[in-house]
Amino acid sequence: MKNGIPASVRQSRRYLWAFALIPVGVALFAFILPYKAALALSLGGGAAFRLFIPSSLRFTIIQAFFSVLLALAIGLPGAWFLSGSNTSGADSPGRKVWRPLIRAFMGIPFALPPLLAALGFVLFWGNSGWANRILAGLTGAPSGPLRILYRPEAVILAHGFYNFPLIIRLAGDAFSRIRRSYSAPAASLGSSPFGVFCTVILPLALPSIMAAALLVFLYCFTSFAVVLVLGGGPKATTLAVEIYRYARVTLDYASAGQLALAETGIAGIVFLAYLFFEQKSRSLAVQETAMRPWGKNRHSSAVKIVCLALPALLVLAPLFSVPLESFLYRQSRSALPALSLRWWHSLGNTLLPCLGRSLLLASLSATAACVLAILTAAAALPVERRAPGNAPRLPDTIAGILVRLCATAPAASSGIVLGLGWISFYGREQSRNILALAAVHAMAALPFAFNSVYQGFLSLPANTLAAASVLGAGPFRRLVTLEIPLSAGRIRSAWGFSAALSLGELSAVLMLGMEDWETLPLYIYRAAGAYRYGAACAAGTLLILCSLGAFLLSEVKSSC
Repeated sequence: MKNGIPASVRQSRRYLWAFALIPVGVALFAFILPYKAALALSLGGGAAFRLFIPSSLRFTIIQAFFSVLLALAIGLPGAWFLSGSNTSGADSPGRKVWRPLIRAFMGIPFALPPLLAALGFVLFWGNSGWANRILAGLTGAPSGPLRILYRPEAVILAHGFYNFPLIIRLAGDAFSRIRRSYSAPAASLGSSPFGVFCTVILPLALPSIMAAALLVFLYCFTSFAVVLVLGGGPKATTLAVEIYRYARVTLDYASAGQLALAETGIAGIVFLAYLFFEQKSRSLAVQETAMRPWGKNRHSSAVKIVCLALPALLVLAPLFSVPLESFLYRQSRSALPALSLRWWHSLGNTLLPCLGRSLLLASLSATAACVLAILTAAAALPVERRAPGNAPRLPDTIAGILVRLCATAPAASSGIVLGLGWISFYGREQSRNILALAAVHAMAALPFAFNSVYQGFLSLPANTLAAASVLGAGPFRRLVTLEIPLSAGRIRSAWGFSAALSLGELSAVLMLGMEDWETLPLYIYRAAGAYRYGAACAAGTLLILCSLGAFLLSEVKSSC
């Protein structure tokens, strides 16, 4: 014992700082310094700042705002009606069927890349898409009436359709918890369902609704691939697309830096607001009861069918159009499609190399993200968790806060801005390699990987960790032999989700200038831009399978 502090506690504190230094150092050189370099570019060319930011900034905010409204309009009714299926207590046969379907559907935005959403939107809702073909066949007209592509409305519709399952998931969970606690007591007191909804349920669920809305706004605000494919021209471009254009096309880094500063500032404010409402929604967690809900709706099954049919039309139909189109071929635009393997003939020459590069990149970035998440989670846990009975000191608390900040800050960042920062900080040639690309992808996935691993570590029994300490296991040995094996399911989930994010990422590949190292998303973007939709759909089908495989890996329950 030295200065009244046991040797075991001093050892725990040394390992705490050792765990903290590695992820903080990686975040410093892979995220903080490059991001700072990107924002520092705004110091040049101040006169241009007033010329081009207003239009692109205005449209970015407007499209994100209306995308959120659309997502709320579609998602909140579904969240309310579907939350009623979780308030009945025992598992009924119908509930066992509905809940897996709903759960799988709500995972679509997390499993599939935005580029595929844009491609599916073009194939289904385009001028010659399936929706127009069906309407033309029903009405006998030569062509369908829908003309929404390459207009601002297309961006809003795609963002709203693609993100409203987030509203269903986050708001639906809140509705379900609150209804389980307040529906039956309110009915016993004579309150009407509508009155309880307006005075009790909605106010309690509002923080969760706001958190979901702000998260959707953040995704739409920093969106790149969807806007790049569906954008409506110079007057309907977003900050992310403008940053790419100025940095990669015109080489105007000062203008790109100013746009990056504007995007980062607004995204940071939105992210802080999201954290506030998310924390408030957790603090308002209600105590669940086993009481049955009041006023059971005799038409609930019909309502659930409608709530699933509408999302299926808006989201699943465009996504299913991608693999369907890859097996069709038309001699001309007016000719009827015929089954063909024409687009798959280049599988060995072109698509398989692209697939191999995407899988290699996803493996590298997911592994790096998980290693950083493990070290960050080990340092972020309270000191008393690692040394029971000892209150954390201020320096140890600072270390925990610092690593949390390094792990969560990339959630409010943009791959376009981070890529710009790498070019500015390390140079164009030094940034054009797979390791730089994997580092950018790992930073983007780190917040999600950290949350999964941290929750796994936090759920471990305290008595098990205490017993290991009593038997002489130090922090590093406990981490390797106890915490990591017991949290294997969470780590596998983090790896799968990080790999799925990397598989569909396009912005960093384009910004870093990796055009000669073609991945599946880059191949899809090029093929769609050249109107070779069949080839793009063949590559998109491979990307769907890989992304779903990675997502299913993240959803598999651990047997530990």
